[in-house]
Amino acid sequence: MTERRFNDEIIPMHAAMYRVAVAILGSADDAADVVQDIMVRLWNNRHALDSVSSLSGYAINAVRNECVTRMTRTQPSAPIDFVAEKCSDDDQQAAMERRESLRIVAGAIQTMPDTQRQVMELNAFGAFSSQEIAEATGLTEVNVRALLSRGRKKLKQLFSKSDIL
Repeated sequence: MTERRFNDEIIPMHAAMYRVAVAILGSADDAADVVQDIMVRLWNNRHALDSVSSLSGYAINAVRNECVTRMTRTQPSAPIDFVAEKCSDDDQQAAMERRESLRIVAGAIQTMPDTQRQVMELNAFGAFSSQEIAEATGLTEVNVRALLSRGRKKLKQLFSKSDIL
């Protein structure tokens, strides 16, 4: 991949990659770090990207995998006093609830078949449209909409059986 092609095709994906990282990690700073690291890796391995059929799918999956890797590492948390100074109790509670809800939804999406999981992640965490997902995955737009519909229905069934959310 040439520098020009990298600039034309990979750099414009930055915003979508960032949205995915923020949705998974819940932190703008951590998301920015992940996207920067992935961009550097993509640049360093740009010669191998010519063989990738879906650059956007590849980039989003790289971000998702890096987020999961970072979440599974044991990192010391900020002292409670520091967190309390930064946020009100309501803000802390709302942020914890959002993060827990996202974790539960992401976990439920992980149980789906590979194609449906990829489509759901691109839509939910990447905010991709059906058309963009179709282009990224090579599926038809009708198939993407069907996978999204079935995936949402599965999530609704999962959460209606339990009072998780």
